Amino acid sequence: MHKLYYILPAASAIYLVYRFPSEYWWAYLLTALVMELLLYLGIKRAGKSPEYLSGYAVSVEHHEAWTERVIITETYTDGKGNTKTRTRVTYVYHPDKWLIAFNTARVEEINKGLYREIISTWDASPIPIFPLHINCVSGGGGQRYDWDSLREHAFTSTYKGLYTNYIINSNSIFKSGVVTNETARELGLVDYPSFNGMESEAVLKSPLLDISITSEWERDIRLFNAFHGLANQIHVFVILFPANAGLQSALKQREFWRGGNKNEFTICLGIAKDLKVEWCKAFSWCDIPKMETALESWYLEHRELDFVKLSNWLEENVSALWKRKEFKDFKYLGKKLSPARSALVGFLTLAACALFIYVVYYIFAQGQLQ
Repeated sequence: MHKLYYILPAASAIYLVYRFPSEYWWAYLLTALVMELLLYLGIKRAGKSPEYLSGYAVSVEHHEAWTERVIITETYTDGKGNTKTRTRVTYVYHPDKWLIAFNTARVEEINKGLYREIISTWDASPIPIFPLHINCVSGGGGQRYDWDSLREHAFTSTYKGLYTNYIINSNSIFKSGVVTNETARELGLVDYPSFNGMESEAVLKSPLLDISITSEWERDIRLFNAFHGLANQIHVFVILFPANAGLQSALKQREFWRGGNKNEFTICLGIAKDLKVEWCKAFSWCDIPKMETALESWYLEHRELDFVKLSNWLEENVSALWKRKEFKDFKYLGKKLSPARSALVGFLTLAACALFIYVVYYIFAQGQLQ
């Protein structure tokens, strides 16, 4: 459906060429071409789905405050009506800045408190740095601390990436069933986690399960995601359900998450009152579910809810058993937008075309375009 929207800018330009002929007819076509480009970029962005990506910090930096000398050229009119230029010098103060760099090549600005917290954890010495500052007249030095390579000192982060999901809005047999929010609440399903600072929850629990998730459990899975997210293209979620919810809850969870995102390995565990694991069901988009089957078999013999053992198992088996599904394999399905996004793109395209026609009509009415 959204492909039909590409007709609108071209049709608007053709209409204007015949309705308001002008020696500047090429401007109509140029404007339509720009609109087509913006429409293409908008549809491309609207067709993306988010995925959770993780990494660990490799260094932090402190860029000291510095002062920049700026030369400004001004145009003015003197008392005799003559136009002249003059220059003046001003000084711009740039405050301290703290940065963190991750193994994923991502760099973010952080606050002083987090910077101090990280360097107090790492067993590292400051390395003098000299960031490049154009026209710097004072200040401008800094320090860098490199991670000490101790896993227990690793600072992890999770953030959202974007990828083209050809399945989510298709009519393919690969598409999961639709579970409404009301049904999800009744079954005790969980939604994707939000972000808290630079992290996001990796261990989730059903509202029907009366236990508390500990920071140690979270830390174990976050470390795995951070160290293997880039290398193995994987992100693990662990969802805890009451054991009596049965495997059906895991299957419904998969439908609620529409199969999950391309890099996700989701582990659903049925937890008894004594914190024993009664059942395990894992899902992903892998062509051959080797890792899912192996983990489900492993839990038949390891009934305790132990996240250290789980993370160790994942560490030992991820390279041999995991191969992320390439979603470009589904490219033949075509790129489709959700009804809401398709309607929004259509409305914005129609509004832009209407504005285009109105502006040309107004200019002609003023006699400024002939």
